[in-house]
Amino acid sequence: MALTTTSKHGLTIKYETGEVSALSIDLDLDMRTGTPTDSTEWLKGFGTQYPGGGLDEFGASNTEGAAEGSLRLLVLSFTLATALEEVILFTEGVSKIVGLLGHTSGVDDKAMVFTHTATGLDAGPPAKTGGALPALTLHAEVAGSGTVSLLVLN
Repeated sequence: MALTTTSKHGLTIKYETGEVSALSIDLDLDMRTGTPTDSTEWLKGFGTQYPGGGLDEFGASNTEGAAEGSLRLLVLSFTLATALEEVILFTEGVSKIVGLLGHTSGVDDKAMVFTHTATGLDAGPPAKTGGALPALTLHAEVAGSGTVSLLVLN
């Protein structure tokens, strides 16, 4: 099967197209500001003047590099072509999957199981172990569509 990627707002997700199709990033919410990742509306809260002056006076930095990435809420929608376990890798923009919040299933009375690891391997096909990438594993009783919500660090 062919490998493909879906990218949005600095996130890159890799998966096998014969097994997972129609994967999309429906929501990418920056939890620091409570706005979509590509929005700058939160910067407009002070009007034309920031406290202490303009943006030139606001010189925050992280020169030692010790700060973790920001927390993001992601909602992914997908279609599974099989009832086999499938792996989705985050190859850019996600350093860690903090937790899975919930999911929906488009197939009545059939279970979907989601797990995550920090040991995903960028191979063909992607694997949930053997590497060091954040990986999301999907497994369903039957082929079908759904969504999953997760918190990640970038």
